[in-house]
Order: sequence, then structure tokens, then C-alpha cells
Amino acid sequence: MALSVSVLFSCQKESTDKVDSYTASGSALVVNEGGFTKNNGSISYISRDNQVTNNIFEISNNGQIIGDVLQSFTRVGNLGIICVNNSQKVTVVDVRTFKQVAEITNGTDYPRYAVGINNDKAYITNGSGSGKVLVLNLNTFNIDKTIAVGNGPEEMFVSNGKAFVANSGGFGTANTISVINTSTDAVTTTITVGDNPTEFVKDAQGYIWVLCKGNVTYAPPTYAPERQSAAKLVRINPSMNTVDKEIEIIPTSADFSSADNLAASGDGSKLYVCVDGSVYQIPYASTTLPTTAFISGYFYGLEVHPYTGDIWALDAGNFNESGKVIRYNATATVIDTLRVGIIPNTVYFNF
Repeated sequence: MALSVSVLFSCQKESTDKVDSYTASGSALVVNEGGFTKNNGSISYISRDNQVTNNIFEISNNGQIIGDVLQSFTRVGNLGIICVNNSQKVTVVDVRTFKQVAEITNGTDYPRYAVGINNDKAYITNGSGSGKVLVLNLNTFNIDKTIAVGNGPEEMFVSNGKAFVANSGGFGTANTISVINTSTDAVTTTITVGDNPTEFVKDAQGYIWVLCKGNVTYAPPTYAPERQSAAKLVRINPSMNTVDKEIEIIPTSADFSSADNLAASGDGSKLYVCVDGSVYQIPYASTTLPTTAFISGYFYGLEVHPYTGDIWALDAGNFNESGKVIRYNATATVIDTLRVGIIPNTVYFNF
């Protein structure tokens, strides 16, 4: 079902009052990158009754600025790990109060994403070129060791005692997934997938899907984008560390087209991906991209509420002013629109 994005703003409550806890079940946290070199990254809190509180880190830390280009937020127990890549640091907060408890700058020249391994340890991807995974001790907040992986590591997914790391190539290209044994912190194997893998989701059968954006070059003198390889959704069997299925979403012959923002429904029955200004809904057993878009519109981020199935589409607007969360129900009907910070890129759901 296609739906044009032409939305009236809902009656939104916005507050700058301190919230008692930022972990209430049914609430959400929105990561806002902020503009490059603008030092205005932020996190917004959306309560169960749709009240928005922007800049919660600043509110909880006496006006302290979180930093330049806030890439990601990850919760591990009562700690929140915030990767701020252009500030070259990782900030750790108490997720209940959002007060800062640690700041890590050792080896964090380009931090991207974190994932909790257990209550004592987290992994952080780092590097725009030669990549590594930082092993963060959640008791001392020291980087205990580093693990060499492929170029430009992005998101990770933990399954069966293993961490799967998407090696995107950074500012170049790569096509591998590094598999780390989370007990030994050692890479045990490497899986070849499509070019420029970035994001993971899990489907209803427990398989892992990775979005491979394909290789795009920008040749002088015009630097117009030219597609060199297809964009794909690639399915990995996490028990066997093997690829067992691919869905081509942009062929090489399409020249430049963009694929972004892989998400999945809470039960894993449906995958969602943004391709050239449209959101496509893909049943997990499908072998091809649907011919009809589910939602029309370009979005900078996309998430699906794990319980309600509502689609949260993130609109960065002009990339200089506050962005929007546009929420759709399971039939692609707009529910409401909420104003958040500058360049929203992802949502973390509390449940």
C-alpha cells in the first residue's frame, strides 16, 4: 500500500522538565546526530503519552553538550553507551537519570556502534578505514583490548555466543562480516556478503539479515554517483556462519540508487527497507523486493515498535532545524508527527 507523506502535525506536548526516569516501559529515546561540526547532537525522550523532552543529556548534566555527530545509543543494563564519532569519544550515562558516569577517549578516533555482551562487557566498532572492535569493561570503563576486523565496521548483532560485525568499507568498500567469539574476544571466521554491509535484523526463524548497500563511486570531474555493484539483503544462518539467501533490491544496472534503514517487526515476520524515497515491506519468506512501496517518502532512519508494529520514520528535514518522527500504523496510515532534535537517525524502545 503506497501512501504519500503529507502530514499535519499532531497536538504535541513538549517539555524541558526533568523526567523522573528515562526507562519507563513503553517510552522511547531518539538519537539526533546534529550537524557535522555543529556540536549539537542530542537525545530526545518520548513518553508513553507522547510527551517529548528534547536535550535530555544537557538537562541532566547542567547544560553540558553531548558532542559533535551523535552516531548511536545502546543500553546495557542500567548503563547507556553513546558513540559521538566526530568528537572522537564514547560517553556512558546512567539510563535512569541520564547523568554521565564516564567518558572514554582511548582509541575512540571514529566510534560508531556499541552492543552489550553481558553486564560486564560491551563491544564498540571503531574506524573509518582499518577497523577494530573495542572491548569496553563496564565496571572500570577502560578499553581492555581491541579486536582487528575489516575496514569501516558498522553495526553488530549478537547471537549464539557470537558477535557479527558488518565491515562496510568506511570511505571505501568492503564485503565481509567478522564473527567474534564473545567468550574469547577472538575473530573465528569471516563471511563474504554483498558490498558495503551496514545493518542487521533478525527474522521469525532466527536468521540474521544484513543490508548490503552496494558499491557506489564518485568519479571526477563531476563526481556524480555511479553504481558499481548491486544492493542486497543477505540472510545469514548464525549457527552455521553461512549465507543461505539473497534478495537483490537495487541492480547494478540501476546506476545510482540508494538503499538504507533496515528494520524488522517485533515478531520478525516482516522486514522493512528504504529504497530511493520509498519504504518496502518484505515478508521474511520472500525472495524478491515487492513492486509496490508500503510508504512513500525519504527517511533518514526507520524503526518498528516491537509490540505495536507501528513504523517510526525519521525525517531530517533540511538537516539544520529540528527533525520529525512520523509514526505509521501497520496499515501505513499516519498516526502522528513529533518534533525532536536535529537529524534524527534511530530510535531505542524501552520495554
